[in-house]
Amino acid sequence: MESTRNLILSLFPPERQRNSSLRGLTDRAEAFTRAGTLRTRLDSLAQLFAWLRQPDSHIPELRTELEPDAWQDAEWRRERVWLAILDSSPAVRDRFHAGIASILEDTDGVSLFAEAGLPNDRGLLPETVDRLFRIVLPAPREETELARLFLRLFPTKREVDRFFNLSQDRLERIAALFAPVEIPEAWEKPLASLLDAFCLLAARVEGLGLSEKLRVRGQGGPVQQSPFYRLPRASDALVEAVKKHDEVASAAQNWKAIVADCRAELGAIVTHLDARGVNLDIVYALDVIEQSLARMEIISGALVAQPGRPKILTSLRLLRVVIRGRLNDRSLWTLAHNSFRLLAKKIVEWAGKTGEHYITTNRDEYRLMWKAAIGGGLLTVGTAAIKLAVTHRGLPPFVEGFLAGLNYATSFVIMQNFHLALATKQPSMTGAALARIIQRYQESLNSDELVAYVKRIVRSQLAAALGNILAVGAGAVVFSILWKWLVGRPFLDVRTAEYAVKSMNPLGSGTIFFAMLTGVILWLSSLAGGWIENWAVYHQLPKAIAEHRLGAALKPETLMRVSDSFSRNIAGWGGSVALGFMLGMTPTIGHFFGLPLDVRHVTLSTGTLALGVTSRGLEVLGSGVLIWAGLGIAVTFVLNLTVSFYLALRLALRAQDVSRSDYLEILRTLWREFWISPQEFFFPPEREHAPSVEVTH
Repeated sequence: MESTRNLILSLFPPERQRNSSLRGLTDRAEAFTRAGTLRTRLDSLAQLFAWLRQPDSHIPELRTELEPDAWQDAEWRRERVWLAILDSSPAVRDRFHAGIASILEDTDGVSLFAEAGLPNDRGLLPETVDRLFRIVLPAPREETELARLFLRLFPTKREVDRFFNLSQDRLERIAALFAPVEIPEAWEKPLASLLDAFCLLAARVEGLGLSEKLRVRGQGGPVQQSPFYRLPRASDALVEAVKKHDEVASAAQNWKAIVADCRAELGAIVTHLDARGVNLDIVYALDVIEQSLARMEIISGALVAQPGRPKILTSLRLLRVVIRGRLNDRSLWTLAHNSFRLLAKKIVEWAGKTGEHYITTNRDEYRLMWKAAIGGGLLTVGTAAIKLAVTHRGLPPFVEGFLAGLNYATSFVIMQNFHLALATKQPSMTGAALARIIQRYQESLNSDELVAYVKRIVRSQLAAALGNILAVGAGAVVFSILWKWLVGRPFLDVRTAEYAVKSMNPLGSGTIFFAMLTGVILWLSSLAGGWIENWAVYHQLPKAIAEHRLGAALKPETLMRVSDSFSRNIAGWGGSVALGFMLGMTPTIGHFFGLPLDVRHVTLSTGTLALGVTSRGLEVLGSGVLIWAGLGIAVTFVLNLTVSFYLALRLALRAQDVSRSDYLEILRTLWREFWISPQEFFFPPEREHAPSVEVTH
């Protein structure tokens, strides 16, 4: 029997048969068609595919294709030549197809179709540990796993996109030449694997959907009426119809109806989370179910598609999904992104509800914001004074950090209870609220509401920030004057006063970095507030307070008032305490690790600077130190607000699935509006309609 090498060379003119690239192709094709074991066949096929992917401008073309597109580039030249060989030589094509058919017969594709790209239903932590070990430890060879073969053929997502982004016509031609389409028995094993995977996915959805943590949060009713219970029965019916080639259309239609019911049940569960809080295990289970249903839909499409072009294209779509999924199975980032997507959305929504309280809609509310900001600034005078007294007494680092954090937390909680405003707490919470408006903008394509809301946020932020800064500065001056008049000496000694002034120099200290770090802390505190409220709602703490056994000694109305107050303020209290201790303990944590960490909070820093200046007197005014310190306050103001707002808005946009193109379009819309009416970004008009900020799903 003539060798595969000679069959290929005979297709080319004698003067081209000595081409080194052509010889490399013939050697690899010969190795594949002569392979006698599964291992050698898999190795030679992987080597052939890796060689074909390499750009080559020297290998001779068997025929010239006239399509003027990327397919004509040197990057695809080796593939073009190989396809032309398979198309021109039935003998070479038959040998190649025989090798592919042998691989399909000797390998199993259940894990490829049922598991590739899908999170394991054991939970997030075990899945994370498994993926970590797969990354760190070498994986043993498993020749019988079809999934391992495709990982070798398409080792990166770039290779997957490179191939599957080709036109449908070209993909159809490649599939017809590469795959043994005309050998029906070659597809018996892959079809059996596909049907088994379909049934396994149905069983997984049933098990998770009927678990107690989801069942009690669904629409209720008998278990046998649950769509999760009915899904495996409909899946079995569809599998039998495919095997018998009888009534496939009606079985598929019934199956699709039950899948729609499953999604409706998932929607009911998600809606339930709004009122009862969200849990990571529940979010993970919902993600597993949704991805499993999506995979089953793709598989069913391949099963019921008509032979020919529809069958080939749906099979290629399935192949692309499972190959990319198998690559994602090795990614910890993909696991975290999928698992935390809904969780982030719900936490952002809790934070957004709190953020609505910091947005003014008319002139009366705008004036109230100024009053609240002035009150918050005056309270911060005492906070800054206590902070300086604590941090310059030589206390042990932990004690110093704890007392500073307790001072901050107490001050912030008092502000929360008396409805005072701290400007830097607002951006991270209003960013979450803004993202919900952006989602409404996406759905309605109406920019008026979005623009009006952004105007309110900007002027509310400026009012709160300026009110804080003016009040804390003036209040610190008055406090220092009264202290010196009553006590007979400045509030701060020379060393502490010099530190308070010089530490704000944006170039001579770490003010810029510390201000950015404080912006991150402000954002984290808003997430902490949202998480704490979610945790309280999930564990039904307001209801537990209202029904506590202390009700026997107290009036039920008293417990209800306590419960209502807890519900209204838990997010604010939680965020305030978290912010206070993060600000206070950051220098201590930095000291523990040998890092010179500190925080720069614009309101607290303004109060500290004012106390330092008034304690030193006018001698610092002519030295230029005060000018640099004032510039440091301005830098801190900008970085505190922009960093925290950016992080909150970015997380919220990701949670709301806002695309980059939509995000850029929103920025362009806001920029145009700013040029048209910039004054409304700073001062409220006389009358303005308040937009709705109801939660959308």
